[in-house]
Amino acid sequence: MNDNTENDILRGFSSGNDKVIELFYQTHFPRVRSYILRNSGTEADAKDVFQDAIILAYQKIRLETLRLDCSLATYTFAVSRNIWMNTLRKRKKMIPKDQLPEISDALNASILEDIYAREKQYLYQKYFLHLGETCQRLLRYFFRGKNMQEISELMQYTLGYTRKKKFECKEKLMGMIETDPAFRELKDESIHKKDS
Repeated sequence: MNDNTENDILRGFSSGNDKVIELFYQTHFPRVRSYILRNSGTEADAKDVFQDAIILAYQKIRLETLRLDCSLATYTFAVSRNIWMNTLRKRKKMIPKDQLPEISDALNASILEDIYAREKQYLYQKYFLHLGETCQRLLRYFFRGKNMQEISELMQYTLGYTRKKKFECKEKLMGMIETDPAFRELKDESIHKKDS
């Protein structure tokens, strides 16, 4: 693929051009499907994984945080492969090393970080929505960088009560997240990754 076409694809993703994204999907999905079908997966697995990879790439392109040293096709395949390996690890199935395509260690590490960050964000959002409206509002102010004095004025609480309430809300959120089996898996994978 020449640079002009690659730039057109990146611009298409950046602007949310459905035709460019659909063409990219149709062109590059077969390689991911073939890989996943050869490695204990189904057609539905392949579709889910490739869609997740495209969403991750799309988000990073839109936020201008994607730094490519390869084509977008190679990147999305690598993301798909890592998502699938993660899935197999969770299912306790492993792919023989000689069946893995060659992708640089730096790209692999970057992709794994993106996947972990995305899974952590999903857990946070999932349980944030389980909090009451007051806790959600208070924590939103806090995460937007408001200081405790500003939050207490916005919430119409005393400063002391605001601090106490923030602590309680944060503890409740963390308590829900930490009881989720997915959190324990992420924590175990993070520890395993550091030991490697």
